[in-house]
Amino acid sequence: MEKNIDMLLECKKEIMYREIIMENKINGWTEKLELGHITHKPIEIKGGLLHKMYRVSTTKGNFAIKLLNREIMKRPEALQNMIHSEQAALLIQKEVPSVVALLINEKQVHELNGEYAMVYPWIEGKSVFPPEINEAHCEWVGDILGKIHHMDISVDEIKPEVEEAARYDWDKYLELTKKVEVSDKKWTVLYQKALEDIKIWNQKACDAQEELVKTLVISHRDLDPKNVMWQELKPFVIDWEAAGYINPYQELLEVICYWADDGKGSLNKSNFDALMMAYRRHIEMMNVEWNAVFNGSYSGMLGWLEYNIKRALGLEAEDEKERQLGKDQVMGTINALYQHSRKIDLLKEWLEHDRSGN
Repeated sequence: MEKNIDMLLECKKEIMYREIIMENKINGWTEKLELGHITHKPIEIKGGLLHKMYRVSTTKGNFAIKLLNREIMKRPEALQNMIHSEQAALLIQKEVPSVVALLINEKQVHELNGEYAMVYPWIEGKSVFPPEINEAHCEWVGDILGKIHHMDISVDEIKPEVEEAARYDWDKYLELTKKVEVSDKKWTVLYQKALEDIKIWNQKACDAQEELVKTLVISHRDLDPKNVMWQELKPFVIDWEAAGYINPYQELLEVICYWADDGKGSLNKSNFDALMMAYRRHIEMMNVEWNAVFNGSYSGMLGWLEYNIKRALGLEAEDEKERQLGKDQVMGTINALYQHSRKIDLLKEWLEHDRSGN
């Protein structure tokens, strides 16, 4: 009994210690960026899968401070990618309601003691998820996506990605999973069972790339429900860090799968119709190579799966918390890939009816 109490006390001390460290870190950022004096304890905003976000109230207002993942920012291209994606967001903000990083001292990405952060104006709102998503939400999102694609903006530093789609070494990761402790095998067993399907999806994505890169626009590239904040029925697009070139119909398909999701693993036809109708206000959809779009649609989830396998294995993780998040995401992403495959079959049918006018 005493041992359990001691362990609980130690755990509480560790949590308090981490909170103090984080508060000091946030205070350092507010001082560096001249955001004013903190008036309330910073509040961590849950939901981010890569970075940490805090609501910070100061004498100058309310802000959202995003502390960027240190492992990601070690990558040679990471800083420039962040900078360029926010430049794209600033241009798109002229037509689309968005929350973009504040320009402070002519910068949107800031460095302090080897770490990086971004600051946003705080907005009150919430995200909606299936099955709460309705036709009105989908009409807004279809309109937003159509506007972005119709703008067809350019940023000098962002170049089209015309290289081959990533072909991951899934067998190598399988070998590494065999070294995982027996008590931690749940995610590795699921990965091994799905391995052959994962390879097939990866091959399809690679085969589709040559066709998909013929038509590219700069867009958000991660317009899922968590990245749209709503004030009643007024949306604000957030988290632009993935912004870059993408085939517009590939992104349209991804957005349909997010927003027309019925919450039960399938799709809602009314939401699909609302989103497509709004998108068509801005974009003509003649001669779309849908087979390539369908096959290429696995690419983003496979990249996310590969990254989280590396996190789960400790190859790209700072601590055990990061590793556990990676394990959870591996299992969730594999299940999402199977759901996506079923959704593709349904969308093929709906789009065929759509083209025939039925």
